[in-house]
Amino acid sequence: MVLIIIFMLAGLWLLPAGVSAGPGVPVGPPPKIATSETLRFPYYTPPSQLYFCGEPVPLNDPAVKEALDREFIIAVWSRAQTIMWLKRAARYFPTIERKLRARNLPLDLQYVVVAESDLRTTARSFAGALGPWQFMGPTAQRFNLRCDKSVDQRLAFGAATDAALTYLQHLHQLFHTWPLALAAYNAGEGRVQKAMAVQGVHSYYHLSLPAETERYVFRVLAAKIILEDPARYGYDIPKDQLYAPKEYDQVRLTLAKAVPIRTLAEACGTYYKAFKTLNPWIKGNSLCAGTFLLKIPTGTAPRFQAAMRQVETSAPAPSSPGVKN
Repeated sequence: MVLIIIFMLAGLWLLPAGVSAGPGVPVGPPPKIATSETLRFPYYTPPSQLYFCGEPVPLNDPAVKEALDREFIIAVWSRAQTIMWLKRAARYFPTIERKLRARNLPLDLQYVVVAESDLRTTARSFAGALGPWQFMGPTAQRFNLRCDKSVDQRLAFGAATDAALTYLQHLHQLFHTWPLALAAYNAGEGRVQKAMAVQGVHSYYHLSLPAETERYVFRVLAAKIILEDPARYGYDIPKDQLYAPKEYDQVRLTLAKAVPIRTLAEACGTYYKAFKTLNPWIKGNSLCAGTFLLKIPTGTAPRFQAAMRQVETSAPAPSSPGVKN
């Protein structure tokens, strides 16, 4: 009996169309799969002439042109990441532009933060650089950002931006060109100065530098090209899908002792995570003694101040540094 069943099944599989075929079902070649002739990707080219901070980029140099082409192609086809650039830029660029204008600095410097962190305000590198401008601890402290066990101002967007612009101004005064200033921001002043002395070269575009630094300025340039005219490169995001600047009140608070974040959050009618999102520079679960400028939800300042009057407060000790944001 078993042998009979096996022979019957084998016969079914030997039918021309297999077991799934029925009467009247035609048997033919498999359907054709779409080829590259029916699926074409656009080709985007970077501009043939480009300026950065008012300085011409020497695109007549084949090596420079190819280096820019590489970073531009990577950026323009990193569709998800570039969409996030555009969404975040709508939130953060107005603040950066305002600070740049106040210092009479080129607006092109806002693209540095894109190359540094993709505008992720809590970005952290493997080397330990932190925040939107990717400061290392010693450099942050050099430019008056407080970094200790209680507070890390590298994560305070306003304070970190002020420090970064001060650093970039210093580097431009030292190197006299913005590309070299950016190279030094990435690799450090000493490394760039040593390379210039050894090689006898005073142009970023002709210096032999670490691979990351040789690509760095071109990444900034690629961000500038795309973000200045996104529709030209296939990015057309509805305005209501961009991230609006965050709205908040700012209050100055003096604490004589540490206060739990939960208490601060409840004082302004919000919750722990939301409060820490507005003030990511606070480390741990409490805010230490001192004087601080805090961001709180819009319209909650009177409530917050009334609630905090119930918490013991006093002027901080003279040695306690405050925090600006």
